[in-house]
Amino acid sequence: MAGSTTALPADLLASRGLRVFPRSPVEHDGAVFALAASADGPRLLVAGPDGAVRGFEVAERFGSGANLVHVCPTSHASADRLRAVLPNAAPSPLASRDTTFGTGDRLGLAGPGHLAAFRRFAASPVLAQQSLRELTLTSRTYEEVLDASTWAVLREGWREPWGADGDHLKTEEWVRRALAIGYTMITADVSDFIRGEWAARSDAEALAQWKTLEAGLRRGLEDRYLGAATPLDTGEAVRFAPAELARTVLVYGEAVEHAARLYRACAAEKGEGRFDFELSIDETATPTTPQAHVFMAREASRRGVVVSSLAPRFVGEFQKGIDYIGDVKEFERSFSVHAALCRALGHRISVHSGSDKFSVFPIIGRLSRGRFHVKTAGTSWLEALRVVAAADPGLFRDLYAHGRRTYDSARKLYHVTPDLSRLPEAASLPTAAAAALLDDRDARQVLHITYGEMLGVPDLKRRLFELLGAAADGYAAALERHIGRHLAALGVPART
Repeated sequence: MAGSTTALPADLLASRGLRVFPRSPVEHDGAVFALAASADGPRLLVAGPDGAVRGFEVAERFGSGANLVHVCPTSHASADRLRAVLPNAAPSPLASRDTTFGTGDRLGLAGPGHLAAFRRFAASPVLAQQSLRELTLTSRTYEEVLDASTWAVLREGWREPWGADGDHLKTEEWVRRALAIGYTMITADVSDFIRGEWAARSDAEALAQWKTLEAGLRRGLEDRYLGAATPLDTGEAVRFAPAELARTVLVYGEAVEHAARLYRACAAEKGEGRFDFELSIDETATPTTPQAHVFMAREASRRGVVVSSLAPRFVGEFQKGIDYIGDVKEFERSFSVHAALCRALGHRISVHSGSDKFSVFPIIGRLSRGRFHVKTAGTSWLEALRVVAAADPGLFRDLYAHGRRTYDSARKLYHVTPDLSRLPEAASLPTAAAAALLDDRDARQVLHITYGEMLGVPDLKRRLFELLGAAADGYAAALERHIGRHLAALGVPART
């Protein structure tokens, strides 16, 4: 497969108001596929014989012979067919890759900028990454999220594997649905089954409750974990004391059973080995102990679960869109153990809410030895607002004002701790100060979590999309810089 424009007659396309994105043309199986801009939005072009467009909806055709061009809408049906026909238009499992990076795109406009960053750094992108919470707040579907990534891949001429993550899914129904649509990674959220209240109970209370469990279950767990150790390549080892085992089982026992249910649903839908399964135990107030990491990974494995990556709840706080909150040295000590456990147990470490954690990125990259997955999402939304602030301060002021008004509603869904008393009122916000709010810790958190409230106002949404459509190149450049800064801080090597 190689890029080609030989069957895309430029003069004929221009006469019909079609401008091919320069990176997009790709030759495959006797036809050339490309994405073109038009006055009515992007269009899929297929240059070649009629057989090349079998299964596509053709809106128009012109030219003849080698210059026969079919114009197709960029609909879900077209994207779905393109994924079936064109190599790399569809996502792939990425568990075999050392370094992967998730770039959630709440607007469906960020793909070109994200891919520009990945052209510079040797990490594999997970482009389509969305939780059900984000789908609800943005009024999008999993199909739309995946399609936006497919069109970005075609537009930018991306030829390498990329992933699609059904993020933080909690039910068997939803993991099946996401995989059936074409997603290749499931982030299994078992937080509803983590009994964090037992983490704060005394040893005596934990041991007393332990004795109420079925005797055979207790004996099996004691045989597996008491008196045994998990050696690490750092020279340390993870061991269980009786009270520690009791507490770990009480906190995580139900969670591992739910992880197995979700995995079985994935395997039934997609087939073993054809998806990545990330185990998320980070959505809890309880930091993940080394013992909990060992227990979840080993007990999941005993139930046939192949864990591609595991997301612990780290010490300190990974709040949305701002740097790490906590003792960096304590984080380094804790992360070192979790990273070593990942190597010992055969999966990668995953860092959620990874946007803008620049103070700990070097630690993550170094101690994981470059084998990690990091999730970001809101930081790309904030970069969109940065573009708005520079181009239309009035629109930014309106968005900010609505975010301030609706913050109390939005914060019910997110854990953030901004000091609202430090933030200026929208009415008194000077034009020159608009962009500076995107560098303010408290403002970033308010703007980060109120995206759904903003997008729920038709006029604000229309104005936002019109501006970003006109400033597409500027938005892509901003994302290339910003995501590139993340990848550089993580120590991801430059592509050669």
